[in-house]
Amino acid sequence: MAPAAPRDFSATSENDIGLRGRLEQFGLATVLTFLDLERRSGQILVISSGRVGRVWLRAGRVISARIEGSRRVNRAAIYEQLSWERGKFEFTQANLSTAVDEINAPTTLLLVEAARRADEASAPAY
Repeated sequence: MAPAAPRDFSATSENDIGLRGRLEQFGLATVLTFLDLERRSGQILVISSGRVGRVWLRAGRVISARIEGSRRVNRAAIYEQLSWERGKFEFTQANLSTAVDEINAPTTLLLVEAARRADEASAPAY
């Protein structure tokens, strides 16, 4: 089960946020790579075109992902969120040492698979 749902952007105090920005400037793949290198634990809240996604990390490793109102969870949810090009994100550190790893794959593997899927989707059909 995913960790408890976070507060929305408006309810989050400025001091709680470790990293925030716009997807147009730093895509989610870049943010995940940075947090993986820094071995950070917490959650990323992503808002894009009215969609709200959440990604939970433990020591830089993605352990769970959700999109509100969607049946896509974990890998499917992370792949979809990685395709979002516009919107905003916010990372809040949290201790997720007891959270279950629902994805069971290194963050780098998820990023490579998302890139492969994006390449396939943009390739012309013959």
